[in-house]
Amino acid sequence: MPEKFNEKLPKELQTSFYLDNPKKIFVLSMLSCGFYYPLWFYRHWRHFKRRAIAMEKNPELNLNVFEKDKDIRPFWSAFFSGFYIVGTARRIRDKMKSSGLSNYATGPWWAWYFFSINSSANRYEPSADINLNIIFYLIEVFLMAIATWQITRLQIKANEYIAASHEYEKHVEINYNKWDIVVTIVGFIF
Repeated sequence: MPEKFNEKLPKELQTSFYLDNPKKIFVLSMLSCGFYYPLWFYRHWRHFKRRAIAMEKNPELNLNVFEKDKDIRPFWSAFFSGFYIVGTARRIRDKMKSSGLSNYATGPWWAWYFFSINSSANRYEPSADINLNIIFYLIEVFLMAIATWQITRLQIKANEYIAASHEYEKHVEINYNKWDIVVTIVGFIF
């Protein structure tokens, strides 16, 4: 059963998952050449940790959190984001499935596979043949789009659960904060 909207929690912790706009995630991930991925994972796992700490401080909130969530280290979740995509996808899938939503498939291991496929494309060294360089560049952009789609798809599913369980009633606007801009610029330059 989905959690009820809880007004005792701070606004950013009222949802089961980190709430963000999927379009923003896709665009910033592509513009930053994948540097945005760790920031997205950091925010999701920090959200899980904050909810667990809020539950520990105030047990009557009756949040559905894992017991060990208070021990999460968001930095390491971001650093090892390729592995944490499986855990994120499982959490989203399990929440959707337990609440009776019919479109709950997230494919945790497929998400990991398609997210990880992008790292194999970065091993190409440029040659004197400009056409070959362009072909490999386009292949790399395509593989990055596939990897980016994995976290975008997970955010879409998380937002679907949040909307279906009435944890957040409004449409998610695109808001950029300073870290979004800094990470995108650094990734684009790098």
